[in-house]
Amino acid sequence: MPPARRARCDHRAAPYCAIGWLPRSSRIDGDVDLGSSDGGGEAVPVPHDALTPVLVRLPSAADVVRSAATCRRWARLVAWNAAVLSGALPSLRCLTLGFLHQEDAGITARRRRASAAAAQPCFVPTAAAGKLIGLQSPSRTALADAVLGLGDDRGLLEHSRPVAARNGWIVLELRQERYTDSLKLCVCNPTRGELFMLPPLAGADKPGDYTCALYTGHDLATPLPLSTFFRLLIVYNRRACAFTSLRCYSSDTGRWSKEAKRSWGPKIGCLRELGQGVVVCGVAYWHLRRSAFAVRVDTPEPTEVPMPPTGPGVRNLPRGWCSLGVDADGKLIFIDAGLCNDLDDAALGKGSGAAVRSNSCSGQWERVEGRFIRLEQLKVRFGEDKVPPFGEKMTLRWFCEKSGNLLFTLGEGTSSPGAFVLNIATDHVEKVADGVDCDSWKNFVGYEMDGAAYLASLYRR
Repeated sequence: MPPARRARCDHRAAPYCAIGWLPRSSRIDGDVDLGSSDGGGEAVPVPHDALTPVLVRLPSAADVVRSAATCRRWARLVAWNAAVLSGALPSLRCLTLGFLHQEDAGITARRRRASAAAAQPCFVPTAAAGKLIGLQSPSRTALADAVLGLGDDRGLLEHSRPVAARNGWIVLELRQERYTDSLKLCVCNPTRGELFMLPPLAGADKPGDYTCALYTGHDLATPLPLSTFFRLLIVYNRRACAFTSLRCYSSDTGRWSKEAKRSWGPKIGCLRELGQGVVVCGVAYWHLRRSAFAVRVDTPEPTEVPMPPTGPGVRNLPRGWCSLGVDADGKLIFIDAGLCNDLDDAALGKGSGAAVRSNSCSGQWERVEGRFIRLEQLKVRFGEDKVPPFGEKMTLRWFCEKSGNLLFTLGEGTSSPGAFVLNIATDHVEKVADGVDCDSWKNFVGYEMDGAAYLASLYRR
C-alpha cells in the first residue's frame, strides 16, 4: 500500500512515509517520558540523570550513536543532551556530510527518456558521512530513498535543482513538467526522513531569476535542534520590474509573506550567480562585488540590512574565485582563491571581515590579519605563455559555516582534479570525488549538520 500523500499547500501536514539516513533502530514513534522506566518494552533501572554523565564520557561519536540506537528512551536522552554531548566529542562538533549536485535540472524530450535514477540529484558523501550515516559512495537515489521511501511519489525529485541547505535541511526546486507554470519548492531533511512542500508561487507571484537562504530552528536565540521550524528567504527579480524583491516563507504560519522591495540599492542582476547565502546572527549575506548584500531573515517580514560599500582588502573577483565565510569568532569574512608567487601551487587567503550587525561588531569592514593556506599538494599547471586561467581550474563552491570547511573543485590542468573539503582552521584537505568533470558540476550545494543537530535528530517524535 503506497504511503499517504501530504497536503500540497501546507508543510505542517503529515510527512511522507520515508526511510531517512539514520539507523533503523533509532527511528522512534510516539513519546516517551524521560523520567519513565519504560525503555521500549524493557525496564531500565538506571535513572536518566545518572545516564547523562556516562554518555558524556563515551570515547567516540560512534559509541554515542550506538547508545541512541539501544532503545527509545536512550535515543531521547541523547537528543535531550545533544548540545552537551556534541561539545564533549570534538569529532562531532560539526559535520560536513557531503554535497549535492544536479546536471539534469531541466525538462526536455531527451531527458524524459532518461532513467528515473539519472534524473535525481546526486549526493557525494565525505568520510564523516560514511562513518555516521553509512553512505560510502556517490548516489543518485540516496536523497529520494531518505525522504520519499519506496512509494509512488519517488519521481517527485526527478530533475529537481538543489538551491540551498543549512543544518541538515535542503531546499529543492521541483522542475517536473507539472510545475513549469509556477515556482515549486520543497524543504527536506534526509537524515530524519522529512519532506515539506511549500505553496507554489504562480502567476503574478512567480519569480524570475532568484536566490534563497534558509534559517532553521538551530539558528534561533534559544536553539531548538529537534524542531521542524524553518524560514526560507527568497530574493528575486521580475522582468517587468525595475527592482529586486524579497519574500519569506515561515513554517509556523504555513504561508509566504508579502512582497517587499530592496530598499538600499538598485536591482541586482544575475541573482543565481550570487551563489551561497551565508547566515550569521539572523542575517543572510551574499557576496556582491566589493561588499555584501544582506537581508534580515530572523523576522517574518524580510528587510534589507545596509552594508558598507567596500572595505580594505576586499577584491572584486570573478565568480568561483571568492566566497563568503564565517570565522571562528562568528564574524563574516571574505575568502579569496589565488596562486602562489611561483605560479605552481593553489592558495586561499582570508581578507576582510566583521561587518556583522551584532552588539560585539562595529558594522564596518575591518582588515584582519592576512592568512594564506598554500595547497602544496594541489599543483596548477600552465602552458608556455604562463597566463593563469585560474578560474577555469579551481572553483570555490560552498562554505560550511558550522565546521569551517570549504568545498571546492579542481579541473583540467591541475595535478589532482576532483572535489575537495578544506578545513580553513587546520588546513586539512579531504578529496571526496575524482575526475576533471567535477569542476563543471552545476547546482552544487554543500550539506552540513551541526553536531548537536545530528544527535538531536536521532530521536523522532
